[in-house]
Amino acid sequence: MAEVLLRAMLAHDPAGNVEIGSAGTGATDGLPATSLAIATAAAHDLDLHGHRSRALTPRLVRDADLILAMEPHHAEWARGLAPDMRDRIHVITERSAEEGAAATGVSDPFGGTAEEYDDTFHRIRSHLLRWLPLIRDAIERQEGVR
Repeated sequence: MAEVLLRAMLAHDPAGNVEIGSAGTGATDGLPATSLAIATAAAHDLDLHGHRSRALTPRLVRDADLILAMEPHHAEWARGLAPDMRDRIHVITERSAEEGAAATGVSDPFGGTAEEYDDTFHRIRSHLLRWLPLIRDAIERQEGVR
């Protein structure tokens, strides 16, 4: 859900050369999103039908300018795959104003209810909004706007 949500948030930005993707620390390549994730995204006018899972690899970590992990153990896993890229890997909640949020991250609702998926969607959205200024600034610098 985070991938399609961030893509929508950047749709009106000069992001022609920006790639947004997702990968999981325990993912199996090629699986579709869960029906509840698809329904949750659709309720917010986002389409997850074409989404397919992929495993996080050292190459994906090295090729990324920014990695936003959902939970702290995901960030540690990514750092273990490419220790020299540590500064690019963050927990999505790091920029939160909530006390202790960075330590907990955003839990995967897999196996949960529709309400848990919707809550997770809104939590992801609120945390991505805090990262947008940094992302937009990086895009503008890369494209020579700044």
